[in-house]
Amino acid sequence: MTRIFILLIAAGIAVVGWQLAGPGGVWFRAAELEEALAQQNETNRQLRARNEELSAELYSLQHQRDAIEERARRELYMVKKDEVLFRLETPEEYEKRAAELASMPDYRSPDIKPGSRQTFAAKRGDLYHAPKNLRAPPSRGKRE
Repeated sequence: MTRIFILLIAAGIAVVGWQLAGPGGVWFRAAELEEALAQQNETNRQLRARNEELSAELYSLQHQRDAIEERARRELYMVKKDEVLFRLETPEEYEKRAAELASMPDYRSPDIKPGSRQTFAAKRGDLYHAPKNLRAPPSRGKRE
């Protein structure tokens, strides 16, 4: 009887050991979760830094007029009156910009033949006509 009891205890210990250390066991799962947690923490750190950059940029655009001017000059290549803009590009930047410009249609001489079908249909805009669910309810009585 004690031998059967010892065998049952040994079998139970073996089953628990298998669930802990076997393939797909708890220890391997814990290691996978720790690795996933480390990756998520790194991603969160990067996103937090990006959010701080964006909030600082938003604050400067809201409170400093010079920031708007600087951004317009840098990104949109805007200049003041009687000012000349010199823009230096690397060969890679030039190739990238040339490829973007080549893919755009030429607005000065479009390939529209006389009598061709319209490219868009004119319709009422939602700017002047609100959807039915957003309209004001009709009045109950007429005013005199």
